[in-house]
Amino acid sequence: AVSPLAAAAGGQAFAALALAAPTIRHWPAALPSAHAWLAFAALAIGCTALAYLLFFRLIARIGAARTMTVSFLIPLFGALWGWLFLHETPDRRMLLGCAVILAGTALSTGLVDELLRRRRAVQDACPAVKLAAG
Repeated sequence: AVSPLAAAAGGQAFAALALAAPTIRHWPAALPSAHAWLAFAALAIGCTALAYLLFFRLIARIGAARTMTVSFLIPLFGALWGWLFLHETPDRRMLLGCAVILAGTALSTGLVDELLRRRRAVQDACPAVKLAAG
């Protein structure tokens, strides 16, 4: 078995090699400014590298199946950032879609089962709660 860190490093190295030829072919006539290079470095380190480290740490902690649910939340966060930064107005369809995404994520991670299991444990431990719950 290959370690997650080795797999991530290999994937990134292969991607860099695959993109090297098109990058050289389409290199601009004038070199990008220092500001552009700093922005590139910030995105590469702050977004990509940090995201990979967090992603593979998450895989190690909770497993690959539960980690993949992170990608389910991308549309939800896209709607959130659109509302916060672009002042887009959420409509009923967007809110319903976000609710479906959250429900699906809760179901696929086992959160719903865990909450039901805890509720049953509380009801078994406290008969008064069982009567109040009906």
